[in-house]
Amino acid sequence: MATAEGLLDQLSELVAQKHFAGLKKVIRETEIHDLTELLGDLEGDNLAVVFRLLPADGAADIFGDLEIERQEELLENLSSERVASILNDMPPDERTELLEELPGELAQRLLNHLRGEERRIADSLLAYPEESIGRLMTPEYVAIRPEWTIKHVFAHIRRVAPTRETLNVVYVVDAHWKLLDELRLEQIVLADPDQSVRQLMDKQVAFLEAHEDQETAVELFMKYEAVALPVVNSRGVLVGIVTVDDVMDVAAEEDTEDFQRMAGMAPLESSYFGTGFLRMLGKRLPWLALLLGAQTLTTIALLGFDRLPVFAVLVLFVPLINSPAGNTGTQMAGLMIRGLAVAEIDLADWWRVLVLEGVRGVALGAVLGALGFGAAWVFSSYSHIDIEPGHVAASVAMAIVLAVTLANLIGSMLPFFFKRVGLDPAVTSGPFIASLMDVSGIMIYFTIATTVLAIAG
Repeated sequence: MATAEGLLDQLSELVAQKHFAGLKKVIRETEIHDLTELLGDLEGDNLAVVFRLLPADGAADIFGDLEIERQEELLENLSSERVASILNDMPPDERTELLEELPGELAQRLLNHLRGEERRIADSLLAYPEESIGRLMTPEYVAIRPEWTIKHVFAHIRRVAPTRETLNVVYVVDAHWKLLDELRLEQIVLADPDQSVRQLMDKQVAFLEAHEDQETAVELFMKYEAVALPVVNSRGVLVGIVTVDDVMDVAAEEDTEDFQRMAGMAPLESSYFGTGFLRMLGKRLPWLALLLGAQTLTTIALLGFDRLPVFAVLVLFVPLINSPAGNTGTQMAGLMIRGLAVAEIDLADWWRVLVLEGVRGVALGAVLGALGFGAAWVFSSYSHIDIEPGHVAASVAMAIVLAVTLANLIGSMLPFFFKRVGLDPAVTSGPFIASLMDVSGIMIYFTIATTVLAIAG
């Protein structure tokens, strides 16, 4: 079996040779998911040529799975007729994702390619707020009525199956399309053909609300271990379903955004190579400038103590306080952000976390403080200024205990605060916590050291 790199080289070579019969053979023999990955690595004319040779029944599926940058490339290179065919054949949820990512003028032009029912579906999905579950769902589901027999249900499934997203779960609705229940396909298969749907119902169904945030869908899919969940409007009417593959995409996007925020930058809308030079600077530079501004507070804090006779010695040990404090806060914030994201921790748990991390912070600080005491004692012994090493070491140790405890509490509570006010907890990024603890650590350290040395003197 050829490797992905080998297939990519083969496709590029066949395009260069204009060997279209060979291209069609390679396309026909390559598994569809592997083919999608290969197309994602092609660019420009190579991508357009290979895509034009795809069979019509698979082109829309492959197009929907490509990165937005590749989709835009193809839209520029394909004929209007081919674009119209692809858009009308695409699953509604994937089409909605494409349209909301594209510039407004291009999105509107593509909407004009849609026919009848597909245009109505696209307009209805785009009418939901951005980042809502309504933008994520598809109306391609199987709905049945409670008075139907199982025999009737099978006949209905056979008739509508080719145009439905999934058959694993079917949904029971009343005459007004209000959601009543859901049945797994295995329940239907094992039932007697003359049984009614009502006899199989237990009226226990988990559902999503169309106007809720997409993150809610991720949480509920994890909770119920579902392959699909129904979506209802404010009146309980079934308006669509969300499948697990779409939720996995949302989870990956949310994880990526959280990671980028925790790294101290604005989230990217496109991939690394799909983000232009100036746009990348725009995502990173404001945060770096903000953090630089925060670090000026550290300088201001140091200036408040620069007249101390032993300032030059004390400042040598600032990293011993700031580093463990910043790392502790970042550690704790990461634990809380992830815990809140996967629903291991709830907002109501803040008090329990506060007590636990207060005790743990003291324990961590005590161990690190003991290590810092030894290091400060050794290094202050080499100072040219007449100062008792034990006084400096004691100041460093006490400062580490207090700074680490404070960092542990701040790192644990800030994600709760941001979540409570409706912001993404990931904004409590590592650089943000570190900058905050730099200022706090210096204030704690020099205040303690000044007091200790004054008492000793």
